[in-house]
Amino acid sequence: MNGEQDDFAAKLALIEHEANLAAEDLPPSLIRDRVQHIATMARLLKSRLDVASSLILPGSASKG
Repeated sequence: MNGEQDDFAAKLALIEHEANLAAEDLPPSLIRDRVQHIATMARLLKSRLDVASSLILPGSASKG
């Protein structure tokens, strides 16, 4: 991954972590479900970014 992708992955990890912390403090409710969904989506997006960055060779997008 390049620096920009690393930064984005770190932000997604932070979002997941903060959402998980917030969900622990909430009683079972629709709001808690939404916060847990945010954590799940951040984790899935980070995994997709990791996979995509490992499949795309650096510099291959600029060649035509």
